[in-house]
Amino acid sequence: MKIWEEFLSEAKDYLSSNTEYEIKMMHSKSALTRFANSHIHQNVDEESAEVYLTLHRNMKTTTISSNITAIKEVKSFIEKAEKSLENSPVDKGWAGLANKDNSYNNLTKIEESSPDERALKVKEFISSGSELNSAGYCSTSVDNFFVWNSNGLSSSDSSSSAFIDGIFRTENSAGSSHRGAKSLNELDSKKAGNEASKLAREGQNPEDINPGKYEVILGNEAVSTILVFLAVYGFNAKSKVDGMSPIVLNEQQFDEKITLLDTPEDFDSIGFKIDASGSKKNNLEIIKNGVSSNYFHTRRTSKELNAQNTFHELFGWGESFGGIGTNLKLKAGSKSLEEMISEVKNGIYINEFWYCRVLDPITQVVTGLNRNGSFLIENGKIIKPIGRLRFTQSFISSLSKGNVLGVGNNSRYADSEFGEGILNVPALHLKEFNFTGGVAG
Repeated sequence: MKIWEEFLSEAKDYLSSNTEYEIKMMHSKSALTRFANSHIHQNVDEESAEVYLTLHRNMKTTTISSNITAIKEVKSFIEKAEKSLENSPVDKGWAGLANKDNSYNNLTKIEESSPDERALKVKEFISSGSELNSAGYCSTSVDNFFVWNSNGLSSSDSSSSAFIDGIFRTENSAGSSHRGAKSLNELDSKKAGNEASKLAREGQNPEDINPGKYEVILGNEAVSTILVFLAVYGFNAKSKVDGMSPIVLNEQQFDEKITLLDTPEDFDSIGFKIDASGSKKNNLEIIKNGVSSNYFHTRRTSKELNAQNTFHELFGWGESFGGIGTNLKLKAGSKSLEEMISEVKNGIYINEFWYCRVLDPITQVVTGLNRNGSFLIENGKIIKPIGRLRFTQSFISSLSKGNVLGVGNNSRYADSEFGEGILNVPALHLKEFNFTGGVAG
């Protein structure tokens, strides 16, 4: 891409030979169509090119960043970094630059979507519940990522994504759904609309129930929330370095029905095939039949723990955050949602969680609420919609041996509190989940 080539070519003229350098650029074109009251009310698009420059010399490290349009002179940008380096503290955790052999290039021309094309997806969603009030968005993004360093690494990659997220409301109920895909034409907005409108219609006039321990069927979004918390606060090797991770490798911490993979190499995976260091990512087994296999490592954490780097450094988050898997897939099972519901004696169906917060990172105890589609199940049948409940539950215990009764056969991209396109998951049937409060307290 011309803008990257020109910047890099000029930057090389001002780089000194006694310093280690890493230069990155993320060029993004994103677009968003919002709708409310069942009508589109906003179309916006944005183009940006963020540049990051890292310098390391004499045991000191600094990183500065800027939008490409704000850099009037490349020379001045590098001089600013040099000055910052002089005032930086000693960096004892410096793990070096990625090797030249880690280079990977897959720059691809990807067509952008138009407002009319996104509007058609919105129309499909709204039409699924035309008598209801709807709101939400349809978004698309095309991203190109470039990395070069003084070790000789030169990498590039392209990615695209499309999402629809919407809600239908009645006077006293709501139902929501989400879908994600690599491109807009792969996005099943009609199915998302059907799911959301069905939950809203069937969720009218909810009744409050007493808190307690219930058997649960968790929809895709609820499952996604559990797994993203485990990924960020558990399998992130930085949490292990800090003594805050509950994950113990090679131990049966989870039910044997749980197999979790990170699959950046899969064709349908959203996102880049390189990490923020420019290194090629590979498919990785995280949990196999309930036994944890790997943490998500960066250059720094692999050095600190004397482990193999898994290349999970995130662009724009900084090395201090640690590694995160961004292509997580929970292996699907063989049971349909209807089959799992039919096996529940006394329990709850939960479409999604929200406002979740970690109370104890060591035990992964999290508190949060249900919303947008929750129902009481008795003797294998949904009998009525229910109101808001607060849960206080260890997410590790929720997936522990014997507590996972069934894994759904219908996986899809599901949203969570940490971003879209990260998790592809089925529904789950859990033996016990702890609800500690209701509307009355």
